[in-house]
Amino acid sequence: MSYEIQYSNIESEETIKQALKDCKQWLGNAQYKKVCDILKTDHGQTSPSLIRMGLMMQGIQGYPAQAMIDTYWSPQRRLDF
Repeated sequence: MSYEIQYSNIESEETIKQALKDCKQWLGNAQYKKVCDILKTDHGQTSPSLIRMGLMMQGIQGYPAQAMIDTYWSPQRRLDF
């Protein structure tokens, strides 16, 4: 993903949706679905640092990685987009 992407108001739902959309565009639909399915089925068992490393290996880091973790992995926040 580009290092040039700026996300303002990172707490807003619109910014979260934009970060997830950027991840989907970067990975492509099939790979994005695979990554989301892996995060959803982990149920918070893997440490956040290992999840972050796995996302970095896919080219996703920073705020978009956190948005994916918060949305699909973290038991505190489960949204369906």
